[in-house]
Amino acid sequence: MSQDLKERVRKVVERRNLCSYMNDTKWNELRTAMMNEMPFLPPYILKFVFDDEPIENASFYNNEKCMTDWYSVFAMYGQYFNGSFAVEWIKIRPRCLKHRGQLVEPEVIDAEDIFVEILKKYSIPYECEEDGVYCIYGYR
Repeated sequence: MSQDLKERVRKVVERRNLCSYMNDTKWNELRTAMMNEMPFLPPYILKFVFDDEPIENASFYNNEKCMTDWYSVFAMYGQYFNGSFAVEWIKIRPRCLKHRGQLVEPEVIDAEDIFVEILKKYSIPYECEEDGVYCIYGYR
C-alpha cells in the first residue's frame, strides 16, 4: 500500500508542479519534538497532497484542549504508517486553554517561544500566519 501511495503522491506533486520542502527526517524531528519538548501537545490541522480539504481538528479552532494525537499524526486512512511523504502542509497553534472550573476563566497556555525555538533548533522551515498559527509546508 505504501508504494502505491508514494506513486500517487509523486503523480500529484508532478501534476501540480510542487516543490518538496520537508523530508521524513524533518517530519520525524517535528513529531518527536512536539511529544517530548513542548509543555503540551499543540493542536494542528493537516492536509495531504491528494486531499481537497484538510483533516480538521476542532481543538485547533477553539483552543479547548491541550492534548492532540502527535503519535499517529501522519497515519493515513486509519492505518499507522509514516505517511509524512504525502503531507502538503500542517498548521500548528502552540497555544491552548486549560479548564480551571465552571466559574473561573480558562488559563491561556502559550508556548509560542518554545515552539519557535524547536523549529529553529531542527531547521524546520515555517511561516507564521495570523493569530499565532504556524504553517509548515511539505510541498509548495
